[in-house]
Amino acid sequence: MLVLQFGLVLLLGMAIPAEIDAGSPLKVLGLFPHPGVSHFQFFYPIMRGLAEAGHEVDVVSHFPEKKPIEHYKDFPLSGAEKLTNSVDVKSFEKRHTFYNQFLDFFLLHDWGTETCNFTINSKALQQILNTRKKGYYDVIIIEQFSTDCMMGVAHQLEAPVIALSSCAALPWHYERMGAPIIPSYIPAMLMGQSQDMDLGGRLANWISFHVLNWMYKLISIPAADSMVAQKFGSVVPSVGELVKNTSMFFVNQHYSLSGPKPLPPNVIELGGIHIQKAKPLPADLQRLLDSAEHGVILISWGSMIRANSLSEDKRDGIVRAAARLKQLVIWKWENETLPNQPHNMHIMKWLPQRDLLCHPNIRVFMSHGGLMGISEAAYCGVPVVATPMYGDQFLNAAALVQRGMGTRLYYKDISENTVTQALKKTLNKSYADAAKAVSQSFKNRPQQALETAIWWVEHVASTGGAPLMKPSAVEMSRFVYYSLDCYAIVGLVLTIIIALFVSLVRCICPSSSSKKSKWD
Repeated sequence: MLVLQFGLVLLLGMAIPAEIDAGSPLKVLGLFPHPGVSHFQFFYPIMRGLAEAGHEVDVVSHFPEKKPIEHYKDFPLSGAEKLTNSVDVKSFEKRHTFYNQFLDFFLLHDWGTETCNFTINSKALQQILNTRKKGYYDVIIIEQFSTDCMMGVAHQLEAPVIALSSCAALPWHYERMGAPIIPSYIPAMLMGQSQDMDLGGRLANWISFHVLNWMYKLISIPAADSMVAQKFGSVVPSVGELVKNTSMFFVNQHYSLSGPKPLPPNVIELGGIHIQKAKPLPADLQRLLDSAEHGVILISWGSMIRANSLSEDKRDGIVRAAARLKQLVIWKWENETLPNQPHNMHIMKWLPQRDLLCHPNIRVFMSHGGLMGISEAAYCGVPVVATPMYGDQFLNAAALVQRGMGTRLYYKDISENTVTQALKKTLNKSYADAAKAVSQSFKNRPQQALETAIWWVEHVASTGGAPLMKPSAVEMSRFVYYSLDCYAIVGLVLTIIIALFVSLVRCICPSSSSKKSKWD
């Protein structure tokens, strides 16, 4: 009997895959080829959080740690230009028309090709490949943005993949995760609409989703395949197939701001994960905000756009509009001086934006609509005047308007009167109330975003890629996924039935002309 029990235990042990000990540290690799610091602000808290949880973390990126962290090892991508204070706003004079999203696609494609080529041939990545053999990593965390060439690296290292997106999901992300594309109310990322669309908006959204997805498959995937094949040989499968093995997708959005969507369990919303515990403001800034009797308007256009590249008329329009307000205005401005600066305006080269926004005297945030900034505004409950300029900023601005906590002011329309009107409108109590409602929902979660991310990383590692969470839809063609084959069969059957019925009626009830010829 004991021999039988021992044999049964041995047999079960062979049948059940071994799991990683929940208490043992994982080996995690992060691959982040894009040089935009705003993207890395979403990735970094996850990687740092894993290191602080005791896991061994290797990070390939353009943004190495300034102070070493235990369990966190940088493999820096040195030599490439970072996208920081590098964008001239004059190029966005006319970027809100329908076809601009397709121009943006080619910009993303060029960025993706350039960063892929740089990263895949970098010393940092080669060091990883030389020292970390197949099966070394328990999980590989990759940004999936404008290229999927890092999936070729993951294929070489043979580890489960978790994808990250620092913006809302792009049209080509849905199929690989088995998520439904519903253009009737889910806005395409580059389209710049909210979930409330009229017929024309829905038609444009449908075109955007499917055309951009088609362009990515025809243009971006072959480009990535070429670079992967050049690095690893032609035996590597197409990245278009490799992305189907993505175990989980972390996306920088939250339903309270972007609207609810039907997402499968392998897609996790982590919007606001970069928002950490508040830090005390510098003493002079604290005094300035505390003493603002009528509140403060904060102007900041993020880490990439140079506000000092504004044309003179638009700069003066903002300055004159600020002078007409009783509120104090703080502007993130890269120069030491600002022409015609009014007494109620203060300029600063750098701002602790998150801590500023949560000060109770902040009344309005004038922003470019970058997702990090508006997530902080949503967290702090501050209304926004959004001036979208490129990428997902139009989508983010539309979400703010739809939620009632924001006003949209296009860059081309900036003038003294339009800025004054937009700020005075957004200072209305209804906007503050809507912002507070969004804030309540944004912050009220069963688990903090970072805790959620770490739990899922550990789950993917312990289950060898969370295979039970992969929808069958990932392997389906779009023809089958949308049941077009079933519609075709039903349509054919109905056509046959109708044709038979018509034929029968004609046989039973001959035409009047036939009757006439019979009796003549």
